[in-house]
Amino acid sequence: MGSLSMKKMLRHSGLALVGSAILALQGCGVVYKATGDVLVSFGRSEMLPYMMTYDDVRMACVTGEAQTPLLMSFERVGSDPSKLGAMVFTVAATCAEQIALDAELRYMRSVKDGRVSEAQDARIEQKRWSAIAANRQYKAYNYMMQAFGEVKDGECPNMNNDFDEMVWLVGNISGVQSLLNDGASDGAVGVPRDIAAKVERNMKCLDNDQWWGVPRGTRAAVWNLLPMLAPPNADAWAELEASAKAGFDSGIRLGSALYAMSAFSKGNDERLRQAIRDYAANDEGLNPDYAMLDAIAGFIIQGISDREWTENTGKRTPIGGTGTFWDDTASSGPAIDINDLL
Repeated sequence: MGSLSMKKMLRHSGLALVGSAILALQGCGVVYKATGDVLVSFGRSEMLPYMMTYDDVRMACVTGEAQTPLLMSFERVGSDPSKLGAMVFTVAATCAEQIALDAELRYMRSVKDGRVSEAQDARIEQKRWSAIAANRQYKAYNYMMQAFGEVKDGECPNMNNDFDEMVWLVGNISGVQSLLNDGASDGAVGVPRDIAAKVERNMKCLDNDQWWGVPRGTRAAVWNLLPMLAPPNADAWAELEASAKAGFDSGIRLGSALYAMSAFSKGNDERLRQAIRDYAANDEGLNPDYAMLDAIAGFIIQGISDREWTENTGKRTPIGGTGTFWDDTASSGPAIDINDLL
């Protein structure tokens, strides 16, 4: 009899223990979600605006690499970090892009010096890091789409404030960049090619003047990439020039970077040089609230300039030499002495 009572007591104790454990786990879930909601809210209202005032792209990219797994893990407990996800994956991609660029420059130098094995190794490294960059940028685009949902042609998502519009802007640009980096990696990620057409449509949902000429500049860059997407009588170069000027006027030179990227991809050396020169000449009156976006534009411009310099001289752009070119002395006379920059 006593043994039976003891068994019942143990059974009840076990059930109580299991029940307590379940309640505790449920309680943890509530705590985790609350923590995630607070973190997402803080990131949106404080961390991101603060980071935008920095002009250190490397710091932003390392922050993106370090904090993204923590931030996105709260998605598993019911929080919604998708809008922030679009931003942090974008800045994290710049780390991979920089390493891919360094490998590309190493490839160019190796080819120039006739070092075949070194060139092959550098190209492999470039493709690997381009794939990582493409993957991160494609995730940024997908998180943006997760936040706002797919939109039909002619429709726009419900964007309630400037933060929402910035996520839409940055996420769509990341979509185009993911396509370019995927191409550089020989399609390792498999970014769908129709993403360019979607971005071209999506950019119509933003006010061009409010966002420094970037929406129409992005559309024009897509037109140069895929002419069949351009509307009748569209002048992509005129739009890109206008986008660059709007960036100079607002102190956020993203339009200039779009112009340079498009000229580089089309092999238009004259326009490329003009885009880089104009960028370098308009370095005053920059907007401190969006210093990071302007710095990312500079990161893009510098990368293109370094490619051009390395291909022609075996070395990157000299310190303080952005906006100048190796043959300036020969073509422009003594006004610019490249040797002074070395």
